[in-house]
Amino acid sequence: MNHFTGTLTTLSFLVLCAAVALNGVVAVAFLLRKNENKRADVALAGLLLAYSLTTLHHVLILKGVFLANPHLTSLPLYFTLSLGVLLFLFVKLRLFPTYKFVGSDLKHAILPIGQFVYFLGAYLLTDGLLVRRFYSPFYGGLEMALYIFTFYGYQFAAYRYIRFKISALRKKQEGGQSLYEALVLRRMLRVMLLLFWVNSAYIVTDFVMYELLRLNMHDFRGFTRFGDLSFAAMAGWVGLTGVQLLMKPPYMNVSSFVIGRLKKTFSGKG
Repeated sequence: MNHFTGTLTTLSFLVLCAAVALNGVVAVAFLLRKNENKRADVALAGLLLAYSLTTLHHVLILKGVFLANPHLTSLPLYFTLSLGVLLFLFVKLRLFPTYKFVGSDLKHAILPIGQFVYFLGAYLLTDGLLVRRFYSPFYGGLEMALYIFTFYGYQFAAYRYIRFKISALRKKQEGGQSLYEALVLRRMLRVMLLLFWVNSAYIVTDFVMYELLRLNMHDFRGFTRFGDLSFAAMAGWVGLTGVQLLMKPPYMNVSSFVIGRLKKTFSGKG
């Protein structure tokens, strides 16, 4: 295993581990809590666990575990193609809890299930050694392209749902928990988009520099750590959003509060 020899490497390790722990704990909290909209909680828990395990994959690379134990390379910890789907599913079920799944929804599960089966099969049926290949849709250049394309697509689709929900609630002059959660989700996606711009720029730069100029950017000090930190920032942001949704919202429907106080006053109960 690698021994840490620089401040940036140590910082990356600590931030990655913090993201793994935060998302894991918050995911368990959502799975265990009692809530009417349980499907949304399960979707968010799945998103948090996918981020936690994929971040753990980064930690194991950083520590040199895969170099020392090549048979562990295919451990099913890598869920890049599940992140966009789970994000979209969570937002949709949180905003529209009565939504009923239809057969066409199965298309969203093709890539996530394929990636999981690919890693699990390689781990159980082969020596476990995986090599990144350009044309592999689950672990290579094509996989990175699919990750970027699908994540942006699902982000924008989820954002459209949020805008529609906020607009509908404001037209009906409704507030309370529904509006609070919609606003929290909107902020989550806005920040997530900025963070993903950074992470996807790292991925594209790495690919273009190597394929066109045959320049391995990972030979430059700090480049790999930049990728680790950008991904950890996304994972951590989702975890922090989960914490916010678990807490009692600091939002009050003023009109409902005033009407409630007036009723109590005139009824003599205030």
